Amino acid sequence: MAGCGRRVVERDGELVRSRDGARMKLIPAGEFLMGDDQGTDEERPAHPVWVDASYMDVHEVTNAQYRRFVEATGWREPVGFVKIDGRLRRDFRLWADPRFNQPQQPVVCVRWDDAVAYCKWVGARLPTEAEWERAARGGLVGKKYPWGDEEPTGRANVGGKGPVAVGSYPANGFGLHDMAGNVWEWCADWLDSGYYTRSPRRNPTGPPDGRHRLVRGGGWLQGPFEVRCAARHHGCDTSNPEAYPMYGWWGFRCALSARR
Repeated sequence: MAGCGRRVVERDGELVRSRDGARMKLIPAGEFLMGDDQGTDEERPAHPVWVDASYMDVHEVTNAQYRRFVEATGWREPVGFVKIDGRLRRDFRLWADPRFNQPQQPVVCVRWDDAVAYCKWVGARLPTEAEWERAARGGLVGKKYPWGDEEPTGRANVGGKGPVAVGSYPANGFGLHDMAGNVWEWCADWLDSGYYTRSPRRNPTGPPDGRHRLVRGGGWLQGPFEVRCAARHHGCDTSNPEAYPMYGWWGFRCALSARR
């Protein structure tokens, strides 16, 4: 794929982006069962979905990678609301806090449009919700988590004190790390709690408009229920993004359509 305008090269069966050095794994095309009939109303009904092949980042985008983007483009630094000692503090610059600013920790406090801008800079995009869930499941069928049904303790960064370096926990069946826990990850779609009752069964991309964009995967602060593969959650209110909290557990990873 080198020279195809996507700024990626093939190496050892992976794609490697030249701009940020991120590795991407191929998620093969296929059908999977999306949603969870035992979950929340917005996760029902579980339904079969076909998703075309795509590439997905092995890791969440890190502070080091995002800093390179900010320095190259002049884009704003991550600034947001972070809960400290039970209180929300505004304009808390995470890159000055050692709990959040380590180079290999996932970047946090990024808005949806920040994530979109970064993805464009590296020649990629955000995954659709369906692409994300298929990738998270790692080829497993009917399981709660990327590794199976066992509880997340020791398998994902949940219920903790902050993000950890990407790749600190084992990869799933597709070779992706931290698809449960560490940070919530932005998807391209709008959130509509009733979308599954009418969504297309092939390559769904979400409703045409809405108020909130989706985040998936759960974060370091959440518990087992929120980090299930099927768990859906709303992100920023696009009607007033400047006023909406950019929490210290929102991050992202990039995706790329596979060439046919």
